[in-house]
Amino acid sequence: MEYGILTLLPIAVLFILIFTTKRMLLSLTVASLVGSLLLGGIKGFAGVWLEKVQAAFSAGTLGYLILLLALFGILIALLDSSGAVTEFASWLSKYANTKKKALLITYLLGWLIFVDDYLNNMAIATAMKKVADSHKIPRTFLGYVINSTAAPVCILIPISTWAVFYGGLFEEFGVTVNGTGTGAYLAAIPYLFFAWISLIILVLVILGVIPMIGITKKHNQIAQETGVVCPMDVNLDGNEITAPDFSSIEGFDSNAKPWNFLVPLAILVAVTIIAGTNVLIGCMAGIAATAILMLAQKKIKITELFDNAYQGVLSMVMISAIITIALTLVEINSATGMSDFVVATLTPYLHGALLPAIVFAFCAVYSYFGGGFWDMSMIFMPIVVPLANALNVNPLLPCAALVCAAAAGSTTYVCGDAIMITSRAIDIKPFYQMLATLPYAIISYILTIICFVIAGFTV
Repeated sequence: MEYGILTLLPIAVLFILIFTTKRMLLSLTVASLVGSLLLGGIKGFAGVWLEKVQAAFSAGTLGYLILLLALFGILIALLDSSGAVTEFASWLSKYANTKKKALLITYLLGWLIFVDDYLNNMAIATAMKKVADSHKIPRTFLGYVINSTAAPVCILIPISTWAVFYGGLFEEFGVTVNGTGTGAYLAAIPYLFFAWISLIILVLVILGVIPMIGITKKHNQIAQETGVVCPMDVNLDGNEITAPDFSSIEGFDSNAKPWNFLVPLAILVAVTIIAGTNVLIGCMAGIAATAILMLAQKKIKITELFDNAYQGVLSMVMISAIITIALTLVEINSATGMSDFVVATLTPYLHGALLPAIVFAFCAVYSYFGGGFWDMSMIFMPIVVPLANALNVNPLLPCAALVCAAAAGSTTYVCGDAIMITSRAIDIKPFYQMLATLPYAIISYILTIICFVIAGFTV
């Protein structure tokens, strides 16, 4: 059965509820139930909903994310309970001794932890949030900085999980340079305009050349006047977070050493790369290194280690539940034919030298509302590549536009896994994480369209 424009109803319900209630789990659940009603009617919607929840688990992505979040939760809990995070923050505060320096260090860490955007989000948030708090940097602005150096950096570094995925996808659809999809991806890097522009805008915002916009401006004013870096309504757990003074923290050590934090992190990144960008293996290695260091230094008892590990897993339960329903909604949208409807609607407009710009413009919006970043690329790639060849357009450009669109969706889609992970790491609600990033992403979006228009006529 074809549902036509009704396939957009669940997404419309989702965003209306998100902006009116600001409650993610409620909004996702209602939207998924609306989609189930479309598929199964009043009598069958419950069975359809349960079937799609099971389908979300069976697809594999959900299991991977839940396991990854659990491992991240364990690692963060061990680092935090042992004092490694506070010790690292104390050490780093000697160098990040101004607001701009703290933010620039956060930005540079985003380039150093390039292997995977999830790893980037979690590791940098854990490392920097206490330092950022001490400089009265609002959590929403910190989230924008972290989120905007995750996917954009990953697509620019050719040995990240994103580059591996897209290199394989390019090759699968015959877009190669020197006979390989990896070669094509390397050739496309100069055209990944959204990433370049987002990262440049981020630096200009940090330096104050571009002023803070929207909710980040509001929260920065609150932080400077009251010291509250995360208001109660913004915090994921409903708690107000205020800016600390490291010199007044009990147990503060002006000679603090960072190794108990940096060594596990370095091992995590190194093992992830060695294991073929397998972040799960890297996380396990990081947890093992942390446990060994803590036990060897008698910073924690083995019973406390397991108790804290358990609490770390529990801290990720809510985010895991939200991601579960979000992926259930993706399954429902797939069953209603939303992507087919969107593709059929957009295909007549994908033509000529404007093809790369149109591909980015439409696919970025699709990613923002549909939430499928890599899925979106797999849906549109078999349409875009033959169309580019038929119209004598360099296929690297529309392919680069697809990658940029996925990165744009990753940094802005409120129910996306990247937003979820970042918001959990800095303890703010995903809605506010999205609001903080969106104004700057829109600027990047507009400038990226302009760049693809120029490239379409000149390359």
